[in-house]
Amino acid sequence: MQQVLSKLFRARPGEWGAVLLLQLLVFLIICTLLIVKPTASALFLSEYGAIGLPYIFLATAVLAAIVSTGYSLALRQYSLLRVSTVSLVVCLAVLLGCAGFMRIPLARPTIAVILYLWTAIFGVLAASQFWMMASFVFDVRQAKRLFGLIGAGAIAGGIAGGYITSLLAQEIGARNLILVAAALLVPSLLLTTLIWRRYVARKQSMISRKRKSDAGYEAPHRLILASKHLLLLCGIVALSVTVAKLVDYQFSVLAAERYGDQDRLAGFFGFWYSTFNIVALVIQLLFTHRVVQGMGVSGALLFLPVGLGIGAVVMLAIPGLNAAIFSRSVDGSLKQSLSRASIEMLFLPLDEETKKRVKTYIDVFVDSLAGGLGGLLLILVTQILHLSAPAISWVVLGLVAIWMVSVVLIREEYIEAFRAQLSHLKPKEHRNRLKSHHRKVMAGFLQVLEEGQMSTHEKQLLYVLERTDDLSNGSFREPIRRLLAHPSGNVRSRALRSLYLQPGTELLDEVMPLLRDPERQVRSAAFDYLFSRTHAVERSVLEPLLDHADPDVSGAALVSLATETAGNSYSQKQWRVGQRLRRRIRELRTLPVADRKRWYPYLLRASGRSQTATGRAFIQRCLVSEKEEILRYAILAAGESQHEDLIVPLLHLIVHPGLRPMAINALVQYQGGLLAVVPGLIAEGELTLAEIRRLPSVIEKIDRQQSVDLLFSLIERYYPHDLALRMEVLRALNAFRRDFPKRNLPGKIIYRLIVAETRTYETQQEQVYSQNILLRYTQSEDELAYREAYASLLNQRMRGTFNRLFRLLGLRYPPADIIPVHLALNGDTGAVQISAIEFLDNLLELSLKRLIIPVLDKRQRHLNASGTELVDVETEVAELRRKEFKSLRRVLRGRDDRLKIAALRLISCLQDVRYLPVVDYYVASTDIPASVRAVALEAQEELRVSLSTVAV
Repeated sequence: MQQVLSKLFRARPGEWGAVLLLQLLVFLIICTLLIVKPTASALFLSEYGAIGLPYIFLATAVLAAIVSTGYSLALRQYSLLRVSTVSLVVCLAVLLGCAGFMRIPLARPTIAVILYLWTAIFGVLAASQFWMMASFVFDVRQAKRLFGLIGAGAIAGGIAGGYITSLLAQEIGARNLILVAAALLVPSLLLTTLIWRRYVARKQSMISRKRKSDAGYEAPHRLILASKHLLLLCGIVALSVTVAKLVDYQFSVLAAERYGDQDRLAGFFGFWYSTFNIVALVIQLLFTHRVVQGMGVSGALLFLPVGLGIGAVVMLAIPGLNAAIFSRSVDGSLKQSLSRASIEMLFLPLDEETKKRVKTYIDVFVDSLAGGLGGLLLILVTQILHLSAPAISWVVLGLVAIWMVSVVLIREEYIEAFRAQLSHLKPKEHRNRLKSHHRKVMAGFLQVLEEGQMSTHEKQLLYVLERTDDLSNGSFREPIRRLLAHPSGNVRSRALRSLYLQPGTELLDEVMPLLRDPERQVRSAAFDYLFSRTHAVERSVLEPLLDHADPDVSGAALVSLATETAGNSYSQKQWRVGQRLRRRIRELRTLPVADRKRWYPYLLRASGRSQTATGRAFIQRCLVSEKEEILRYAILAAGESQHEDLIVPLLHLIVHPGLRPMAINALVQYQGGLLAVVPGLIAEGELTLAEIRRLPSVIEKIDRQQSVDLLFSLIERYYPHDLALRMEVLRALNAFRRDFPKRNLPGKIIYRLIVAETRTYETQQEQVYSQNILLRYTQSEDELAYREAYASLLNQRMRGTFNRLFRLLGLRYPPADIIPVHLALNGDTGAVQISAIEFLDNLLELSLKRLIIPVLDKRQRHLNASGTELVDVETEVAELRRKEFKSLRRVLRGRDDRLKIAALRLISCLQDVRYLPVVDYYVASTDIPASVRAVALEAQEELRVSLSTVAV
C-alpha cells in the first residue's frame, strides 16, 4: 500500500510520518481559520458595511507591524518552538475572550473588529510558523516533492472549515462556531511540539540551538534591503496581497448587495470558501508538483497573476457577482495551492538563520502592510475617485502587470541564490594579458627599458621586451640596444632578437663580439642577426664561421643560415645549404661520440628549418631512434618542418609518456594540415587505438572549426563504443570550448549524446543497486568474490558515465555553472549536493530536466541510504535475480570486454541452468577476443560441473 501511495503522491518510505503529522497540523490551523473567517467577515459587514473594509485593512497593517516587531524580538531570545507555542496560546485566549463577550450586545462592534483583526493576523502568522517548521523538516529537494502534498492538508482544512461554517452558522450561531475553532487549536499546540521534537530538534546541532548573541543580529528589513532576491520576493507577496484585497472587496461588496442577512451572508461565504478550497485541493494533488517540476518556480508563480488578470477583464466585460466569484475563485484556489507552494520554494535557498528572521517578517508585516496599502487604494478609488466595484478591475490589471514582471525577474535571482551556495566550487578565472598601445602603458614600458641596465628584475625586462616586439615606436631602439650588455644572458639574447626584427645594420660592430658570448642562446641570436643581413656582411666573414671546427660555432651558423634561407631556393643554392647539411650529416659516422652528441641538436634544428629533402630524411631517421635525447631534438625539428611525412612518426610518439608533451606541441604546429591528414590515417589503419586515444589532446589546441568536427567524428563515426576515447574527446571538447569560445559546437549531437549517457547511467544505476542487494544474500565465497568484483567494475563504469554526462552538459550550458554542480555531487556535503541538484533543476531545459533530475534524485537517495534496509527474500530477491539474468545477457552482447570477463566469472558460480545456453552461444561466436573466449570456456566448464553436482 505504501508503494502505491509513494508512486501516486511522490512521498518515499521514511517520509510519510512527517508528511502526515504536518498535514494534520496544517489541516487544524486552516480549518480553525476558515471557521472564524466567514463568521468574522459576516459580523464585520453587518456592523460596519463594505465602507469599513478599507479602514480595517489599514488597522491590520498597523497591528501587523507591532506583531512582527515583537515576534522578531522574541525569536532573538527564544527558540522557534517556544515562540510558536506562545503565539498559538495567545490566539486561543483571544478566541475564548471574544466568545465570552459576544453575549453582550454593546460589545459586538468591538468583537467584530477584534475577530477581523485576529483572522488577518492568525492567517499569516500561524501559516508562516507552520511552513517555516516544514522547511526545517525537509530539504529543498524533498520540499519540491512534498510541499504540494502537505499543502493539500491546508486545503482540506479550508474545505472542512468552510462547510462547517456553512452548515452550522444558522444552527448553532456565531459564538459557538468561535468555541469550535478554539477547541481545534488545542491539538494544534500538541502537534507543533511533537513535530518539532521528533523531526526538527534531531537535525539541529547543539550549537545551532544556542541563543544567538545580539552582536550577530541583523534586523530583517536590513537583510531584505541587502538582497535583490528578498526584495523581489517581498514585491511578489505585497502585490499578491494588494490585488487579493481589491478582489475580495469586489466579492464582498457584490455579495453584501445580494445577501443582506448576516447568517445568510456567513453561509454564502462559508460555501464559496469551501468550494474554492475544493478546487485548490484538486490543483494541489494533481497539478502543483507537475507544474513546479515542469515549468519551474517562476513559471508556477505566473498562474495566479495571469488568472486574476483574466478575471479583471471578465469583470470589466460582464460586471456582476458571477465575475467576482470567478476572480475570487482564482485567488482562493491558486493562492493556497500552486502559488503558496511556489512562494515557499523561494525561501528555500536561504540559510536557516536568515530564514528565521525574514520569513515571519515577510509573512506577517509585509503581508499586512500590503493589506493596508490595499485599504488606502480602496479609500482612494471608492471614496475619492468614486469608482464602482467593477471599475476597480482597472487598478487590478495595472498591479497584475507589475506582478508578472517581478515574477520574471525573480527567476534569475532564485537560480543565483543556489549558484551562490556553489560559489566555492567555481573554477578560478584566469585573466588574459592584454596588449595595449595606450600612452601610459608605452611610457611604462620605456621606463622599464631605460632602467633595465641597472635592474635585476629579469622577468620584468623579458616581459616588456616580448611586448615591444610588435610595437614600431623608434624610442624603444636605444634602450634595447643598451641591454646587449646586461648581466643576464636571457636578457641579452632577448634584446638581440628584438633588434633582429628592426631594420638597419648599424649594430654589426656590437653584435660581432657576441659570437664569442659564453651563453649559447646569445651566440645563436647573434648568428641569426648576422645571417639575416648577408647583404651587409661580407661572405668572407661568414664562410669561416660555417666551416669552423667547433660545433657550437659552425653548428649555430648552419642553423641560422638554414633559418634565413628557408623558402628561398636562390639563397639556398647560392649558399649551398643542402650540400652543407648533407656533408655534416655524413660526417656524423666518423666523428667521436662526444662530438657526434654535440652536432645532433644543430643538425636537427637546421634540418627542420631548411625545408630540404635531405633534412626531412634525417629527421625521419632520428624519429625512430632508440635514444631519447635524439628523439627530443627530432620532435622539435619535425614540428618546425611541418611536413606531412613527419606526422605519422610524431603520432606514434604521443603514446610515450616522457615524450608526449613535446610530440603534442610539435603536432599542434601543423594546424589545419594535421586535421586534413588524420581522417585518412584512421581509415587506413595507420594509427593504433592507443595513439588515437591521445589524439584529442592535440586537436583541442588547434583553433579550427574542423577540430570540432574531427573530435565528434572520433566518437560518432570511427570508435563509438570506446569509453576511454569518448572521455578523452569530451575532455578535449571542454578545453576547446574554454580556449576558443567563439567556435560553434553541434547542439543536436550534444543533446543526443546527453540523452544516451543519461539512459546508460540510469541502467547502470539499477544494475549497481541490484548487485548491492544481492551481495547481502550471497553465501558462497566464490560467488561473493566474483560478485564484489563485478559490482566494483559496474561502479567504476557508472562513475565514468556520470563524469561524461557532466562534461557533455558543460558543452551545452555555461561551464562556470556545470563545474560547481559536478564537483558538489562528487564530493561535497549532503546539503550542498541538494542545492546543486536544485540549481541544475532550474538551469536545464524542460526535456533534459525531466530526464536527468529524476536520475540524480535516485543517485542521491542511494548515496544517503543506510544500507540496512532488507527486502523480502522470497519475492524481491527472486525478482532481482530475474533482472540480473537479463542484465548479464545484455552485458555479454555489449562491447565492454572487461565487463564481459567479470560477468562470465560471476555466471560460472551462479548454478543457474538459464545461463548455460547463453554461455554456449557466446563460446560458439567467432568474433570475440581470445582473452574473453578463454574465460567463457572456463565459465562453461565450471557451470556444467556445478549444475551436474546439483542434479546429483
